[in-house]
Amino acid sequence: MSYESGISGAPEYELTGLLHSVSAPVKYGLSRIKQQLIVLTDTPSPQMIPIEVHGSLLEKCQQLPLRTKVRVRFALEGRLWHPPQGAPKHVLRLIALEITPLPD
Repeated sequence: MSYESGISGAPEYELTGLLHSVSAPVKYGLSRIKQQLIVLTDTPSPQMIPIEVHGSLLEKCQQLPLRTKVRVRFALEGRLWHPPQGAPKHVLRLIALEITPLPD
């Protein structure tokens, strides 16, 4: 299952690991919803990687049991955020494009 709109021009990557946790859905903007999932990588030095989930992937993400082995294809999105107060901040987000359950 893929992220509908994609992210034009953003670098894409892939990782595999165990679905460690899934946050509650959060509304933002007028009608958008996002969730965060944490993947524990299956690398020699395991990392907990937070990845944002949007669109049609929300339902798929909610249906996967924790500790499921997954492959996640994601895009990097970097931007400069101007908070209401304070200096601008650089923000880097990992946006899920596809989540595939894998056999154990």
